[in-house]
Amino acid sequence: MVTKMREQQEAPLEVLVVEDSIAFAKLVIALLRNGLSTPHNVRHVERVAHGVDVLHEFNQDLVILDMHLPDASGLDTFEAIYGAGPDVPIVILSSDDTEELAMEAVRRGAQDYLIKGADDPSKLMRSIRFAIERKKRLHAESELEAARQIQQSLLPNSSPVMKGFDTHGAMFPAVETSGDYFDFIVPLPSIPGDVNGIAVGDVSGHGLGAAMMMAQTRGCLHSFAMVESDLGRVLELTNEVLVRNRNEHLVTLLFGYIDPESNRFTYASAGHQGWHFSPANGFTELESTGMLLGAERPGKWGTEYSPELQVGDFLIIMTDGITEAMSPTGEMFGEERFAEFIREHRDRSAEQIVNLLRKHLYSFTEGHSQQDDMTMVIIKVTR
Repeated sequence: MVTKMREQQEAPLEVLVVEDSIAFAKLVIALLRNGLSTPHNVRHVERVAHGVDVLHEFNQDLVILDMHLPDASGLDTFEAIYGAGPDVPIVILSSDDTEELAMEAVRRGAQDYLIKGADDPSKLMRSIRFAIERKKRLHAESELEAARQIQQSLLPNSSPVMKGFDTHGAMFPAVETSGDYFDFIVPLPSIPGDVNGIAVGDVSGHGLGAAMMMAQTRGCLHSFAMVESDLGRVLELTNEVLVRNRNEHLVTLLFGYIDPESNRFTYASAGHQGWHFSPANGFTELESTGMLLGAERPGKWGTEYSPELQVGDFLIIMTDGITEAMSPTGEMFGEERFAEFIREHRDRSAEQIVNLLRKHLYSFTEGHSQQDDMTMVIIKVTR
């Protein structure tokens, strides 16, 4: 996985204090100022109706709530605030020490229930920090799920049928969704004849930003491939769009097709490796023809060609989640093990090889959660 080049600046936390006692509200704000190292902004309101208005108008990361206010009391207060911001953690500070009320408030969704004057300030700060961390975790999980859905929706449903070639592609997602991408453009509109485009890419970083970058890249690739037969030019135009959109990720991408006239793989690559494997001659690297996509400068990408394809040869394009898979002792799977695996299983179908490789990697890592997506396209020459 290529490294993210720019880190986003963390936005200040937004804290809403709903408390009708001015003196107590000032005490809470002072505790936040002295005990919370994270940058934060505090809004203070004295009525539940005003708290509801704030939650409707602004995004908040935490609510500190008094249960007894001039316009609401008890669980009605909590329900009004919770209804306006069901995803916002709520820490209750109340003078009511009724155990049943506290248990019911927590059951309905309160993060914590603390008694005014009975709990020391450090306990309040622990509760606030826990609530903030919970909010961050829930947000990260939500973003991760959205990224997974975007990523999965953009992958092809099946591999293309290509006369004389056995083709299979698959992606095995990691625990943390990244920006792996593979695609088949069937047919490739700008190239005469029955030609299919093949693409494999890898976006830096994880989460929703990487998934959105992948979606943009895919959209550009499909659009420009309709009108441009020069694959290097397709990458150039794609890069122009990504740079113009000021994305904070970079993309490695290999895009190509098998030329039926020369029986070679024609491709352009933005920092993404591929391999041609011949049982007689071993592995030949398909080298990059230009820089990564998304860099803040214009670039040019050349077009290159594989050796002539013979029966029994393979074209292999994958992301580095495969070779960088790690054993429990910290040893990488590496290119040599991968090459040996292909040699050993070269008589099998493309789909069988991909599925067997996944099992082999699972065994190598001893079932530990993979840290990066694993994506692979294998094309086996059969004619």
